[in-house]
Amino acid sequence: MGDGAQWSLDDDWDWQMQCARAHDALLRDTDSWVPPVEEELVLAARMSALSQWYPSTSHNCLRFLDGPAPWVPGGRDDVRYLPGCISFAKEGADRSAVFRVWSGHLLQTPDPVLVLATPKAIVAVEALVEVLTSDN
Repeated sequence: MGDGAQWSLDDDWDWQMQCARAHDALLRDTDSWVPPVEEELVLAARMSALSQWYPSTSHNCLRFLDGPAPWVPGGRDDVRYLPGCISFAKEGADRSAVFRVWSGHLLQTPDPVLVLATPKAIVAVEALVEVLTSDN
């Protein structure tokens, strides 16, 4: 991007893919509780209806904003996180990845509701699409 360029939704998804790839590379062959599955998850999300929102990862959680974050070129101060996310950790019986889909906001009151736990990123993405697009 040149001077004065605005951060686009595609820029955000490209950045998330690069970050996820780098994060997974750091985690491979380590004993971390976070599995190297972020790239798989971000790719599945990008290929879904979640691609209409701005992705944001932190530690082991994929969340979405309704606009560009304040820290990117052209970002806004009035963006908000959508009420749902996917967390991931080595929680399977063999320390394999488990994706957890949450409705609500993590670490906030009221407590979020666990919607689904699954070993498959695509299944988690489909469940989060339902959470964020339902008319509840």
